[in-house]
Amino acid sequence: MLNRRTFIRKSGLLAALSLGSHSGLTAGMTTETEQDLPVQRPRILPRRLKKGDLIGLVTPGGPIKKEQLDEAIIKFEKLGFRTCYNDSVLSEYGYFAGPDQERADELMHMFTHKEVDAVWCVRGGYGSIRILNLLDFELIRQNPKVFIGYSDITALLTSVYEQTGLVTYHGPLGISDFNDFSLKSLEKVILDPGKHYRYPYEREDDTEGNPEFDRYTLHGGKAEGELIGGNISVLDSMIGSRFEPNFENKIVYLEEIEEKTYRVDKMLFHLLEATNLKKAAGIVMGVMGDCNINDEPRLTLKEAIRDLFEPLGIPVSYGLSFGHIKKMVTIPNGIRARMNAERNSFKLLERAVK
Repeated sequence: MLNRRTFIRKSGLLAALSLGSHSGLTAGMTTETEQDLPVQRPRILPRRLKKGDLIGLVTPGGPIKKEQLDEAIIKFEKLGFRTCYNDSVLSEYGYFAGPDQERADELMHMFTHKEVDAVWCVRGGYGSIRILNLLDFELIRQNPKVFIGYSDITALLTSVYEQTGLVTYHGPLGISDFNDFSLKSLEKVILDPGKHYRYPYEREDDTEGNPEFDRYTLHGGKAEGELIGGNISVLDSMIGSRFEPNFENKIVYLEEIEEKTYRVDKMLFHLLEATNLKKAAGIVMGVMGDCNINDEPRLTLKEAIRDLFEPLGIPVSYGLSFGHIKKMVTIPNGIRARMNAERNSFKLLERAVK
């Protein structure tokens, strides 16, 4: 019988045994086959979650405090899940949750341990991009399970999907606000999905008069395609690496937080010029809080992103319910969706779990 508090707390030995028993390789070792993985593998749907499932908590980016871990555990227990974690989940190494190899080992351990049903990131921060080359994507592909987070976790969500074909989920972190709106979307995507799911919208409380939380159309039209995307600054930092996402013919979802307007402008321009983002089927933008910030002379956030995206001639909408906000929907990478920029809406066209 599992004890969720102690299941993986003797983590150093267990992590080594788990990784070694599956491949004879450490998480940082690669083979010629792994290095030659195609950009995108056949799609894999993980099993849907149900009450009683075991959630493996990980910190692949920034560090957390014990109080944050305890609060996250309570949230998952209220949802009917059990939780487990390595001692390394509370590690600190400067602004990282432990050294790179330790964070990679922690993530690999949760993917390869047969009793863990989902891998859930407790927080973002910074650091996920630094462990990409230390992961064994073939082992992840062989052990498909729900993997969820957002913000810095964008690097992992997009890379795991494109390197393995495993659908991943841009959704609440362990430290996020588990409010009714967010939990209902989570349920419709990874617990009890229907054939189609139209994403709801609900404006954040106390944001009237704040243009960052407005909804509007930047360029009209409709589009269908696979979903891919995440945090703008993280996607920008992946340009030129073997993990740079493929945006062609996809619906790209984008969000950001606490960046001055000119920096958002610069990152979006870089993505447009250095990747195939111009070939996207459409772009859905979430809430970009604290990004309508300018020195004189001013150019509003809306004006900046309109200038960049309107010439593309593809549907682009702004202000949907995702990003660094309390009321967020869960978005699956790799699932087909349809957007309508005039209505500022989009929906999933297929189930995101099996």
